[in-house]
Amino acid sequence: MALTPPRRVRLSERVAEQIMAFVREQGLRAGDPLPTETELMERMRVGRSSVREALRGLAVLGLIEIRQGYGTFVRDTSPQVGPDGMGTGLISAALARGITAELLEAREIIEIRIAALAARRATPQDLANLLTLLRNAEALGGRGRDAFQLSANFHLALARATHNDVLAGFVASYVHLLLERGTILRNLPGYHEWELGEHERIYEAVAAHDSRLASRRMRAHLQGMRTHFAHLAATPAASLLKT
Repeated sequence: MALTPPRRVRLSERVAEQIMAFVREQGLRAGDPLPTETELMERMRVGRSSVREALRGLAVLGLIEIRQGYGTFVRDTSPQVGPDGMGTGLISAALARGITAELLEAREIIEIRIAALAARRATPQDLANLLTLLRNAEALGGRGRDAFQLSANFHLALARATHNDVLAGFVASYVHLLLERGTILRNLPGYHEWELGEHERIYEAVAAHDSRLASRRMRAHLQGMRTHFAHLAATPAASLLKT
């Protein structure tokens, strides 16, 4: 078996594992309440964001239920895939789906404006960088290889084409989230071809220095992402862990 670098495990994945270990150790059943967010933070000595992300991921897996205003409750204690009941890969898949709505909301606020500014300000070198990313992604897809790294970099390169360091910094701050989702979205049939076509259309608008068209195409792209993530949410998490 070929050896590969171990995957980095996020803190929220460890928190999710510990929460489910607590459920098993305490013998909790469906309908039983979990400790509050504050209690979980204190017990595990982690921040609120890590606890919330872990809970969202477990909710996506159907293991817990978050009832606004009432608390968090055990929903299903049946074993998940893997010899230990639930592997970090399955948790990672759920976490990648759990904060998608918030990510898309933020992207719609930021990236539609970015597309317009890039169309106005992109230099010949910026356009060359974008086109290189597109052609490399196309070549990888043609060979059946993953191109999600290049897809994430396309959005970052677009932000850099605005020549606004703050906007580029915003996108850079969530590129790792785009990469995590890319590892799962790649398993949706036809996703790579759709995404590449969308990026091509955005590039063409930016290259034409048509800011309104670039904005419309970015808006349509992000709305299309919502549709793909809706399909993702309807797909059993275990089936998204294909290698």
